[in-house]
Amino acid sequence: MFKSMLTIAAAAALVVGGALPAHAAPASSTPSAPTSVRVTGSEGDADVTWGAPSSGPRITGYTVTVTPAESQPNGGVDRLPATARWDHFGALRTGTTYTFAVRAVAAKQTGPAVSVKYTATSAAPTPQALFALDAQGSVVRFGTGSTGSTTTGTTVATNGTGYTADDRGDVFVPSADLTSILMYPAGGGAARTVATGLHLTADLRSDVAGNLYWADSVSGSVTMLPIDGSAPRVVADFGTVQYGKHAWVVSRNGIVTAYNNSPFEARIAQRSAAGVVTVRAFSYSGVYPVVGGLQSDDAGNLYLTLTQDGRDGQYPWVEVRAGESALTRLTTSDAFEYGATNSTTFRLVRSAGWCTQAAELSGTCDIDRSLATELVVGRDGTQQTLAVSGITAGSRGSHVGVATEAGDVFLDVDRAPSAGLWRVPAAGGAAQQVSTAQFTRLLVI
Repeated sequence: MFKSMLTIAAAAALVVGGALPAHAAPASSTPSAPTSVRVTGSEGDADVTWGAPSSGPRITGYTVTVTPAESQPNGGVDRLPATARWDHFGALRTGTTYTFAVRAVAAKQTGPAVSVKYTATSAAPTPQALFALDAQGSVVRFGTGSTGSTTTGTTVATNGTGYTADDRGDVFVPSADLTSILMYPAGGGAARTVATGLHLTADLRSDVAGNLYWADSVSGSVTMLPIDGSAPRVVADFGTVQYGKHAWVVSRNGIVTAYNNSPFEARIAQRSAAGVVTVRAFSYSGVYPVVGGLQSDDAGNLYLTLTQDGRDGQYPWVEVRAGESALTRLTTSDAFEYGATNSTTFRLVRSAGWCTQAAELSGTCDIDRSLATELVVGRDGTQQTLAVSGITAGSRGSHVGVATEAGDVFLDVDRAPSAGLWRVPAAGGAAQQVSTAQFTRLLVI
């Protein structure tokens, strides 16, 4: 602003002196700063708004940067279209002061930043919610606190196959023809269409910022729909998919992983929260494993439950540490296992006993199916074992649960005596039943 005032004053002096410049000064290729930049927040969420620059060339987009950027997708830098006038940031840490810098971008230059600050408050943090798909295909929302008795939950959306949700509680569902995404607002009200003309599969995912992801039904690549409303873009691919043995996952902070394995080889394409894509491959020997479930923490550590051929009915959980190229078994003993991940830990609830499927069917093995321990694996690799009681494992299979940021685990047991939805407290101890009904596609956000 000060430089512009000097330029105007100098031009006025030339006019007063009776001399005019022979040619007008060329228009600046650098846009001026955005106007009316504001930030509003509530606890761990913040919305940044702005107006267009008052001068300069035609705007082609905006960048919004948050510092510190820990737990933020894209390394804390959002690149938005020229029509954008707001940006949302979630997962802000209590007591931390964040700086948001907004810049206008033209074809050749990026303009000056306007910065605003917001301190994430500690008062009454927004509780996480548990979402699940019931037997009728409806999305049901539960609270995540201790349950003294079972509950039916609250139905959010019908025909919710492939749903996901954001940290505000908005639920997103692919349309029946898999070309559009519908949003059911957290506060209730009619659903509205947020995107059309897409090639969806019935498997939406989201990160804590609210970006949406799916595996494109035409290209097969993992595609992201940014929360700012810009066009969908490819963020990861599976490479050459063989036998359909592939899986993908999005961490809370936006790490996208596409895992593809064929006999004796696996390929991992991983897009970091800062947007950097790396690809690594590794081989393995022994029985060809089939991926039954895939989860990721905010460091990019991967946790997989595998289905192995043969009569033993093994579904072990293994890990692939961030940047490494090897499958590592988390435990050396077989058990019925239920796995769940939050941003910082992987939690594996395990049965007291186990035997082969053949032995079970023949009656030569009396299995103790009670879920007795919980292995907690930190993203730095540290391990802790907790005692669990009051719940019994269901059928053999890959069992994928969910975990809150506090460490509570929610899992669904598919057969008596513990059939239904359960909560295992973060500190271990007695499990609590949430519902006697059956649910799939559990999600905590």
